[in-house]
Amino acid sequence: MGVLDEHFGDFDAADQIDQADAQWLNSVIRLRPELKTDMRNEHEGLFVVVEDPVRNKFYSIGNREYRFLSALDGKTTVAATLERLDGTDLVDEKSAIRICQWAVQSNLITGDQMDATARLEKQSQAMHRQKMMAAFNPISIKFKLFNPNKLLKRITPFTSWIFSKTAFAVWLIVGIWATSEALGSWERLTAASIGILSDFRWVWLLLIWALLKVVHEFAHGISCRKFGGEVNEAGILLLLFTPMAYVNVTSSWRFPSRWHRIIVAAAGMYVELFIAFISIIVWSSVSDGIVSDICYNIFFMSSVTTILFNANPLMRFDGYYMLSDTLGISNLYTKGTRWFSDTLKSWYFGIPKTPNLCPAKELKIVSVYGVMAFFWKIVVSLGLVIGASVLFYGLGKIMAAVGIALFFAFPIWTTFRQLYGQGAPVRPENKRVIFSTALVGLSIFSLFFLIQAPGTKSSAAIVQHKDETPVRAESEGFVHQICVSNGQQVKEGQPLIILQNPQIEHEVETLHHEAEAARIQARMHQQARELAMYQAEIEKLAGISKQLAEKQTQLNALTIVAPFDGFVFQRDLQSKVGSFAKRGDTLLTLAEEKTKEIVVAIDQRDWESLKGKSGTQMRVAIQSLPIFSACISRIDGRATDVPSHPSLCANVGGPLPIKSGSKSDDAEGSSTEYLLLSPHFNVDLDLEPEISEQLKSGQRGMAFFHTQQQSLGGYMFVAVENWLKKKIELATQTATF
Repeated sequence: MGVLDEHFGDFDAADQIDQADAQWLNSVIRLRPELKTDMRNEHEGLFVVVEDPVRNKFYSIGNREYRFLSALDGKTTVAATLERLDGTDLVDEKSAIRICQWAVQSNLITGDQMDATARLEKQSQAMHRQKMMAAFNPISIKFKLFNPNKLLKRITPFTSWIFSKTAFAVWLIVGIWATSEALGSWERLTAASIGILSDFRWVWLLLIWALLKVVHEFAHGISCRKFGGEVNEAGILLLLFTPMAYVNVTSSWRFPSRWHRIIVAAAGMYVELFIAFISIIVWSSVSDGIVSDICYNIFFMSSVTTILFNANPLMRFDGYYMLSDTLGISNLYTKGTRWFSDTLKSWYFGIPKTPNLCPAKELKIVSVYGVMAFFWKIVVSLGLVIGASVLFYGLGKIMAAVGIALFFAFPIWTTFRQLYGQGAPVRPENKRVIFSTALVGLSIFSLFFLIQAPGTKSSAAIVQHKDETPVRAESEGFVHQICVSNGQQVKEGQPLIILQNPQIEHEVETLHHEAEAARIQARMHQQARELAMYQAEIEKLAGISKQLAEKQTQLNALTIVAPFDGFVFQRDLQSKVGSFAKRGDTLLTLAEEKTKEIVVAIDQRDWESLKGKSGTQMRVAIQSLPIFSACISRIDGRATDVPSHPSLCANVGGPLPIKSGSKSDDAEGSSTEYLLLSPHFNVDLDLEPEISEQLKSGQRGMAFFHTQQQSLGGYMFVAVENWLKKKIELATQTATF
């Protein structure tokens, strides 16, 4: 999108004019002749849009301010011009001086006494230095590629209907449909993100991203052409080496209707979200597979990333221009950041603030936006720096160092050079600088050395019965009959589940026949005194009997019995009827008593904080109950990647990321379908009887425990880094569902 570079209007003048300002009244200046103007009337105010075709920039000026500027002819002084306008325009001397200062700062003025040529050359050199710095910025790199205006001129007549009222109505209907589908499949939708970057899926994701961004920018271009604008530049922006297309639609500021400008700003998101709607509808109607994966990737890249970046009004993307036009405050970002920068410099260096060129009625909004945009830039910059260090390891740390220099060190150095260099108009107050530097240094020192982070961390917790024993299938077979129900008391040896395996039954029957035939043959050889053949049949019978014993054991194992006295707890038992159970699959769980406990999965990084602390208390939060305390009864000293309970796994909405399991994953040598992405230590908590009765097995919660003390700054940095690592590890794992 293009930028409306400045707005000037409704200036409230002060009463006094100092000697430096008085010199402006004797200046002989005029507006540059190549500037173009357009009168507008929006937000209950009349103003003029001034286009600088040389720099492809736009400015808006209040009506009375523009009448004053246009009256400057380059032959008479500013004071003489004011006398000539007396009685026709309400511009006093103070206002005139501020208007002239702003116009010169914006390079809209030329004149003999104002060295405009030198000023333009100086600004050009500064812009060149900024472009050179940007070219070597590993976080953000911009490449101009071609002029798309001719191509857009050809395709716009066939595509401009996308931005019609009828198309928008269809967009709304499809959006409501897609939203209902997404909410109805929410667990599957969130689980599908696991493994999104695994294997070579990230390549497809990158291709989809690139194609969507091309479509996004073409939407901007088509909408701009639809309303009469031109698009003379297109290229690629690499943000953390992620390609993003861009087009320059600055010409949209020529549009007299602010709604047309808002449509141009929203066009890319509008088209991308429609693609997201279609993809989620298709995704929800197909089973897992390549079509499902492609649709999910398209949905993710055209919705989540678009909303996070393009719709964010605190960054100079589409959402910002929409907000600026909606509020009727042109160049909101520049005004806000300039206000915040001036305020910060005034506080830190004790220098006077730059004259406020912002209209009084806009100042409150501009100041709030400036503060928010400044701190958001800090957050994004730090996030990109930490992300680079996590993604690219050693190279990422170098990129992070360069990014910090470009984002922070270079602007600070530039500010000090401007204030302390030769020709600086105002010198800082040394006492104020010393005080401010000491205060900032003390704040940083306190953040990383004095202020301690909250000594509490949380981990996922699950409620389960004490001495739970999973009952597994010892033979493969189809579930034929469920003999018990959830919560039922059972005795040792009592049948629980009956499986069927026709193949094993057939093999047992066949082996019985073979064994009987071998016995008959052995008796016949014995009666005929054919001892050698008799011995062979006896050996054959022994082999058959051994096979029969093995198969009979498998056949008997199809009837699963209770290994001890206890009670059953397993939801939806009857739903297992007809399903196929592999050897080692857990079919239900038995417990010796109904007393419950809480098992907490402690991350390896937090293990040292709990090591050897049996008997201490943990705070536990579980839905529907107030926070309560529970005592640590056992700490497992061996980390495991086997989930302590299926409900903790991310594929069913739990907090712990998982990966595919394999054969012989657990201590008993049976298979585990899912494993934890990173090993955890299990900590058991005892419960008071009254609390135990209120809880149900399988309920999830959070357990809070004290950790080793560390600085608040270090804690926040490590927390963000660990969060990014977990997300990246989760996204790069092979998908399990």
